[in-house]
Amino acid sequence: MTRAELKTEAKNQLRHNWGWAVLVTLIFTVVYIIFLVPSVNRSLQTTNGVNDVMGGASIVSVLAPNGWARAFGEDVLDILSGFFFVSFPLVFLHFIHGEKMGYIKGLFAVFTDGRFIPEFLNYFLSYIFQWLWTLLLIIPGIVKSYSYALTPYIVNDMVASGKEVHATTAITASRQLMKGHKWELFVLDLSFIPWYLLGIITLGIGYLWLVPYISTTKANFYRNLAGDQFSN
Repeated sequence: MTRAELKTEAKNQLRHNWGWAVLVTLIFTVVYIIFLVPSVNRSLQTTNGVNDVMGGASIVSVLAPNGWARAFGEDVLDILSGFFFVSFPLVFLHFIHGEKMGYIKGLFAVFTDGRFIPEFLNYFLSYIFQWLWTLLLIIPGIVKSYSYALTPYIVNDMVASGKEVHATTAITASRQLMKGHKWELFVLDLSFIPWYLLGIITLGIGYLWLVPYISTTKANFYRNLAGDQFSN
């Protein structure tokens, strides 16, 4: 399917389901805001922690574990909160197959039906891999983010079909599946820029419609590219 066809398909799927999609997005947005405020506070504390450690006058203060533990230990909570929102693309992957998850079930989709451990392991390692690539240069990190972009969908399909999923199974599968298709997904993302601008003009309200539109389109992108190879 072309980019235009993927978007048209998403619009058709959402046509009589906007109420559900907008409410799902609103619920996730509220939860995101709840996570966001502590995350900002943690970031500030992390910065202060690093400054306290590096600003110490002696080598003892630099090597002291307490400052570094406070500075970097909070990152674990950020990773966990990010993992929580893997539920969102899963909700719309199920949606394109005719299943509208309940609002509470959708919110915790990544934790249910045997998905938690394989989704978390693959999410955590893909996060680490992207971070390591980003240490080299920003561009390689971005490229790798597209290589791993389909990981949550693949885990979902493999778990649903009863396949064994190891810590890097879906990461490797996503990397292989995205060979020759990273640019397509990148351009697909760029095509939503005008809609993002419109969302800003509407003071963010438009995002309640834009985000499910994008998520449905990307779920279709995955299904069109992967077919049923991971669910058989």
